[in-house]
Amino acid sequence: MLRVADHKPGRLAPPGIIQPDSIYRIDEACTRLGWGDHALRAARRRGLKIHRSGKRNYVLGFDLLAFITKEKA
Repeated sequence: MLRVADHKPGRLAPPGIIQPDSIYRIDEACTRLGWGDHALRAARRRGLKIHRSGKRNYVLGFDLLAFITKEKA
């Protein structure tokens, strides 16, 4: 079951923690990974799946981990 990543308003979770069963706002995922705008655009061009709901963009933890491990191989 997917759940919204544990998050308190105004506070991002510690960097580096991506859980496969969570969904992250794009800004939160970038903060956790230490990515800037350029890294995010490059990841999207290389196939990172982004999900849009209204005006917000999200990424599934599973998709993010799969993308990162695919890139390392």
